[in-house]
Amino acid sequence: MEGSQTGYGRLVARVTMPAAVLVGLSLLCLLVLLWLVAGYQTSVAQQEQARLAESALAVRGEEMEKVATDYGAWDEAVEKLVDHPDRAWSDENIGASTQATYGLDMTFVVRPDGTASYAVVRGEPFDRPVSDILAGGFDTLLAHQRTRGSEGATAGLVLAQGQPAIAVIVPIRPQLADATDATPRHQLVFVDVVDPTMIASVAHVYRLPGLHLAPAPQGEASVPLVSADGRLVAALAWDGARPGDRLLELAVPGWAAVALAFGALTALFVRQTRSAARAVAESERRASHDALTGLPNRVLLFERLDRASRRLAAGGEGFAVGYLDLDGFKAVNDSRGHEAGDEVLREVARRLEASLGARDFAARLGGDEFAVILPGLSHPREALAVGRRIIAAIEQPIMVGDGERACISATVGVTFAPADGADPLTLLRNADQALYLGKRQAKGEVRFHAEPVAGRLTA
Repeated sequence: MEGSQTGYGRLVARVTMPAAVLVGLSLLCLLVLLWLVAGYQTSVAQQEQARLAESALAVRGEEMEKVATDYGAWDEAVEKLVDHPDRAWSDENIGASTQATYGLDMTFVVRPDGTASYAVVRGEPFDRPVSDILAGGFDTLLAHQRTRGSEGATAGLVLAQGQPAIAVIVPIRPQLADATDATPRHQLVFVDVVDPTMIASVAHVYRLPGLHLAPAPQGEASVPLVSADGRLVAALAWDGARPGDRLLELAVPGWAAVALAFGALTALFVRQTRSAARAVAESERRASHDALTGLPNRVLLFERLDRASRRLAAGGEGFAVGYLDLDGFKAVNDSRGHEAGDEVLREVARRLEASLGARDFAARLGGDEFAVILPGLSHPREALAVGRRIIAAIEQPIMVGDGERACISATVGVTFAPADGADPLTLLRNADQALYLGKRQAKGEVRFHAEPVAGRLTA
């Protein structure tokens, strides 16, 4: 039964396990794919936010360049800021105006020698050197702008009172200035600090939640702020968008439900398969084994004989066949009842199997008759030793009922393949004939089909 059940289970496993493994791997690959897609979505979203944050500063710088260019190319500004400086006019038209209209934090007019002829910081006059408030590459921007003469504007990131700030520098010149005029000019400087007000505006317009200044970049949800002299001065950071997390929130429960359903179906199928394997094995056992003793029956005996004969025909080893009949069993059965007889038969079957080797085979033919197949035995003396060992085991008293002892014996008839034949029916008939001869002449012994004269081999 165990072999049948195992064989059936192996057949089912050979068919179902690859499919189960394939589906399991597919589910795992799907989960990994979901994870990768979610991570990619989050990364793309945060990279897009980073471009928006960088664009916000660039757009602010472009706006400041346009305003500064308009003011710098104003003829009246040349008159009131350079030729005949007018503080009141400058405060009204440059300092206060740019702060109120454009939200600029600082305005400077810088002479060719680098000193400031006009300076306003957050609406208040500033009378100290420009270097006291602007650093982080301001001198670099100023020097670059001076090389451009009366054309263009220069913008970049500087430090204003230790904070990152956008600075724009343009020359103060007549509207119709001569582009070839290399006369050193005063420079108009507008500065807008990256302060909480600017950050709040950028966060609102560009939808960057939690936008703030950080000492350094913090992953993809941040951009570095590098000053005009190439130093990292700070970073803009925000609560990065995570659309991938939302994808996982929606997809993973569905995936888990599918995986659980597959696992439940697999478990149910395995349980049903095992149940079917046990049923098939039990059915095969009932068809091929004796119900009383559990030994193989006549059907399985002929199957094993046929298999041994085919191996022999293919050049395999010879074997012996023994036919066994109990002596004294009828008396036990008649005097003590069928229950005692059944108990004796079960014990005889157990002792018979215990007397044989691992390769040997035993079967019950019916009644008190048994048969054995002994692979590799081709000499009568070897078979005689096995037969007498079986008889000695059976002759030991058997306890039946309420402590009663039953004493029986056995006679064994033996034939050899290929010496006495190779056909299963012929071999079994030969062994039966040897047994019949033994029952007539001397019970409790081993008889051989091809023995000389009396058919008996003495030890």
